[in-house]
Amino acid sequence: MSHKLFTLVAKEGFSEDEVKNFCKNNFNLSIKDSKVLAENAVQLTISKYDSIKSPDIEETLNLKKVDFCVQEKTDTQFKVLLCDMDATIIANETLDDLVKLTGVKSNIDESSKLAMEGKIDLRTTLKNRVELLKGHPKSLIEEVKNGISFNPGGDIMVRTLNSHGLISNLVTGGFEPISTYVGEKLGFHNVISNQFVFDANNCFTGEYYLVNGEKNSKYKFMEKLSEEKNFDFSEMVAIGDGSNDLEMLKNSGLGVGYYAHDIVKESILTQIKFTDLKTILFFLGIKENEFSK
Repeated sequence: MSHKLFTLVAKEGFSEDEVKNFCKNNFNLSIKDSKVLAENAVQLTISKYDSIKSPDIEETLNLKKVDFCVQEKTDTQFKVLLCDMDATIIANETLDDLVKLTGVKSNIDESSKLAMEGKIDLRTTLKNRVELLKGHPKSLIEEVKNGISFNPGGDIMVRTLNSHGLISNLVTGGFEPISTYVGEKLGFHNVISNQFVFDANNCFTGEYYLVNGEKNSKYKFMEKLSEEKNFDFSEMVAIGDGSNDLEMLKNSGLGVGYYAHDIVKESILTQIKFTDLKTILFFLGIKENEFSK
């Protein structure tokens, strides 16, 4: 009989016995082993998971404000991190922040939300937003960089996965040099992003080089990694929040939605809804005393 790993991470602490009893009583799980990862995180080895419905687990744990992850227990070693930038590793939507600094009136927040929900074409809204920057000075980028808010736990997550030998990639539909600033600040090995075009006066031309701004661009980057570096999709961990992350999340060995839009919540079981980015490390079975702080 195959076993699964069932990891639970709460905002507040709980004991190992509390978790085991709760799972036995609520989900009728057969618990074979358990590992305490932190005072708020426990990983169980279970069987009989297939006899209950995932929505039942999700509904019950949502009420308790507990994030969870169910994975096959295998010998697969994760080797690659793929992480979205805007509204994932940072709280900002940086292109929107840039447009707002121009003073141009537009329904920028709504169009971004619709694009992330997959309700309007991502490339079209990207093009429209960049065009609004035309004629404005490149120096606006520094203002955006100064206003970036890093989401909690992201720095520890990247450092720890780097120290465990993973190749960390910041894969974003955002733009250099904002993306490279974020990547360098957090220690990502690679940054894959779009590029603005500037004129001789260091002003935005309203044009850009598209590297990663289409619906399945991130999935195509996964394919490229697989072909060029011989990584299997099962060896990849992916984190994101929007429609352009969906294929990346679906096809990776561990795909996690982070405070995600509905389209991701409806398609991906593993979500971070209540805790921070360190939860990724717990999902991978890494104990808190092994974090690179």
